[in-house]
Amino acid sequence: MADSKFNIKDRKNVYLIVVIIVCLGSGYWFYDSVWAEFQEKKQQLVYDQKNAQAELDKINAQRPRIPMLEADLQRAEIEFERLKEMFPEEEKVPLRLQDLYAVVRASGVNIKSFKPAGSQPKEHFVENNYSFEVNAGYHMLGYLFAEIANFNYPTTIDNLKLTRFGSLTQEIKKAEEHGWEPITMGVSFDLTTFTSRKK
Repeated sequence: MADSKFNIKDRKNVYLIVVIIVCLGSGYWFYDSVWAEFQEKKQQLVYDQKNAQAELDKINAQRPRIPMLEADLQRAEIEFERLKEMFPEEEKVPLRLQDLYAVVRASGVNIKSFKPAGSQPKEHFVENNYSFEVNAGYHMLGYLFAEIANFNYPTTIDNLKLTRFGSLTQEIKKAEEHGWEPITMGVSFDLTTFTSRKK
């Protein structure tokens, strides 16, 4: 019966040990350098895929809202155009004068004076000031202010001053004779409109 003991001095056994060590070393190197890196990349790709799928699911969930969002965008564009008209980049003095002339005629007040009083730049807009002096009756003045308030652009009225009309008794007599509303007061006020400020 052959000797079954492992002999370290036997060349075949030495080669066997070297081959086993080389195989183990190669296996460890392959695992450490290639397989571990592959697994790490694989995990990263799986993670990225899950994130991308979650993002896609969110986008797909929003798809039914596209028509509503497009309608909202159209409304916002219309509103933006309206605001641009309300707050133009330059004061449209002739158009403002036409508007004022129309409401003054409709209200029946008598203009004593009207003059632009300059502009005041603010942080985001410019105030355009106008000074008015008119003679009017109570209802005429109310109508004038109501019409100014209904302009398609923002306006403010400041420094309103009322004084008794000079020839009130005579005016009331004329009004009774001719059937019109009497002029009872002198009115002065400042009107302000607004324009957007160029940056």
